[in-house]
Amino acid sequence: MDITSLIGSTRSVHFRKMFYLVTIVLAGILIVLKYQLLPYINRKENLIDRILRRVLDFLIVLIFMVIAVASVAFWISGNE
Repeated sequence: MDITSLIGSTRSVHFRKMFYLVTIVLAGILIVLKYQLLPYINRKENLIDRILRRVLDFLIVLIFMVIAVASVAFWISGNE
C-alpha cells in the first residue's frame, strides 16, 4: 500500500462511513461490556477487576482518540 492509495481511500466516502460505523459500534460494545462486567466503582476492588477496568477504560479512550485523529485526516484529505 503506497501513500497515493492511502490518500485515495481516505477520500472515499464509503471508507469513511464504514470506519465511523465500525469504530462507534466497537466503542459502544466496549462501554456496554465495561458496565456489564463492572457495574459500580468499589474502593476495595480486587486486582483483577482493577486491571480489567483500567484496560477497558484505556481501550475506550484509544478508540475515541483514533476517531479524532482520523476525523482530522479526513478533513485534511478532502472529498472525492
